Amino acid sequence: MIYLLDANTYIEAKNSYYSMDFCPAYWSWLDHQFAAGIAGSIDMIGRELKEGNDELAEWVEARKGQFIANDDDATQTAFVQIIEYVMGQNFNPANRDQKRTLG
Repeated sequence: MIYLLDANTYIEAKNSYYSMDFCPAYWSWLDHQFAAGIAGSIDMIGRELKEGNDELAEWVEARKGQFIANDDDATQTAFVQIIEYVMGQNFNPANRDQKRTLG
């Protein structure tokens, strides 16, 4: 997986440029990205989106398998390692707050 989507990715798309009735191709494209292993999301995000009680909640409910469980021991251990690494760096506010691009 290359991209991990947060709740706002779905919410902003639904509420702005890619509403489900205006641009169903976007939502179909997302399905293809998930199926190809290019994009994904975690089950915590899926649960948050289902609380909306709207068409996005229905869309998410129909795609439970696209929201990956992340409460297993291996994932939690990786989270600890990431946090320890970040906290161990000598980041100062000026460097930390700079926007950076990958690549």
